[in-house]
Amino acid sequence: MNTGESLIAARELVVREAALLDRRDWDSWLALYMETAEYWLPCWLDEYEPTSDPLTQISLIYYSSRAGLEDRVFRIRTEKSLASMPLPRTSRLLTILSSDVTAEGDIVVESNWATFSYKLDETSYFYGHQRHVLRHAGEGLRILKRKIIVMNDKIPSLLDIYSV
Repeated sequence: MNTGESLIAARELVVREAALLDRRDWDSWLALYMETAEYWLPCWLDEYEPTSDPLTQISLIYYSSRAGLEDRVFRIRTEKSLASMPLPRTSRLLTILSSDVTAEGDIVVESNWATFSYKLDETSYFYGHQRHVLRHAGEGLRILKRKIIVMNDKIPSLLDIYSV
């Protein structure tokens, strides 16, 4: 696969991830992530600066590997997450801003996103930007890191993996 094809495949993976979340296709969504994948939603330090270290500062969500995502999906599926019941209906909008290959051969995709959700007669939304780092693994690209910046100042409802 040449560089141009890799960049197209990377953009398509990011779009596919959003669709899988809206469809609640948890197994296919998890399969996009490498075992060592980092999933991070930092908090805001102040009006303009998000936290920069998930190990020493507060995060909205932080999983240091795919195992954390797998556990979250398990709790959603088995209804052990009462805050997620019933699951909201979601619809995402995604705009790819850029994609580039790093010196190490990973692909970085930057995008803006908005997620609209409906649950129990309430509509809410989250929006922001995100950075995916993708790596060639096996037969295709997989997510190595996903950093999600939530721009909402107030979180009107539960924030979870299906919200962003």
